[in-house]
Amino acid sequence: MANLTTRQKAFADEYIINGGNATQAAIKAGYSKKTAEATASRLLRNVKVVEYIANKVAPVIEKRNTDVQEQLNSLLDIYDGKTMISRSKQIDHLEGDKIVKDMTYEYTPDLENRLKAIDLFLKYASPLLKAQLEKAQAEAAILRDKANKLSEDAQQNELLDALVNLPIEESDIDVDSI
Repeated sequence: MANLTTRQKAFADEYIINGGNATQAAIKAGYSKKTAEATASRLLRNVKVVEYIANKVAPVIEKRNTDVQEQLNSLLDIYDGKTMISRSKQIDHLEGDKIVKDMTYEYTPDLENRLKAIDLFLKYASPLLKAQLEKAQAEAAILRDKANKLSEDAQQNELLDALVNLPIEESDIDVDSI
């Protein structure tokens, strides 16, 4: 990981903790209140600081994306009418939070819950699917541009080769004009 000063590391950690308020992160990291905004802006342009923040945040984002996908899959399971397993505990608070009954049971979601599940799925999956589609389209456009560039380069190479390999006859060269 990047070699950061103590204050740069403190800034980056505080920036992550407080949800991205750079000015407050700079102040809490020990930078001057008067110059905190400018210092924060400068720190966020520092490659080492940005890499440190990205490395710290990446696992959290990855886990969050996995959790979202699991939740969306659960909604689809409900919509599909798959048998669900649930637990229920009956607790007696008068007896010091003693568990009286601990039950596990299976049930199949009714039509109302199945419709609610697909409603929620579409509500939350649509932006996710749209973002994934836009990302895939952007990647495809980049690959298409690269392929076109390679094709153009190949055509240019063929033309250059043809020019280089043109047979030259003595009658084509006007020695007097040289």
